[in-house]
Amino acid sequence: MYINTHLMQVLYCYLDKFMAQQNNINFGIAFGVGVAVASTLLASPSQAASLVGTPSPSLSPTFGTLINFDDKATGTLVSSSDYIAQGVTSITELEGLGTFARYDSFQSQPNYIGTGASGERGTDASLGWDGTIQFKFTNLVNQVGIGIANSQGGPEILSIYDSNYNLLESFTAPDGENTYAGFSRASRDIKYFEIKGDFFAVDDLQFQSVPEPSTIIGTLIALGFSAGFKRKLYSRRA
Repeated sequence: MYINTHLMQVLYCYLDKFMAQQNNINFGIAFGVGVAVASTLLASPSQAASLVGTPSPSLSPTFGTLINFDDKATGTLVSSSDYIAQGVTSITELEGLGTFARYDSFQSQPNYIGTGASGERGTDASLGWDGTIQFKFTNLVNQVGIGIANSQGGPEILSIYDSNYNLLESFTAPDGENTYAGFSRASRDIKYFEIKGDFFAVDDLQFQSVPEPSTIIGTLIALGFSAGFKRKLYSRRA
């Protein structure tokens, strides 16, 4: 389950009610109700969901950190370390095909990245632009998406892996000239994100890490007890 803004608003609403109570009995009741509601909302089974959206120029969904590969001139090679400062430890084309670089984009101008016309593995449609592009994140994330351009030569397979390079999930991106696809998970366990395909380029990488359910509940409980202790202390002083 992906924890959205609405859920966070519900939790903070209950926390506000806790802190507004005037005595310990009412505080305890309100706090208990709030934790129960939060637990119910958050206690769904951990599961992954494939994410399919709309590519640029009408990018949807939008979330977290966006890397659109437009920070360097068209034709510039993609270096493994180009986006360390943004939270991507490395970007690598694993098959060593073609020239892994920034090219004129038909999706989110001016650039997308791929292996170019010389990137041909020779076992599929002879169109070039083949490859396996891997993103390694500095911190574990639970949501990731990528724009896939000119997805017509063959299927593009998206895969995510944990820190030990164990496969978490994989699925085939929708057919079409341009699409946006990725994953949303309940836990922050994505370390590697890969796209393998025939005749494709990628653009508009997005990724983010949101608090897990246990973290939110723990924070709520800590804040609630802190508020109760302060209220009791103030009443004694009065």
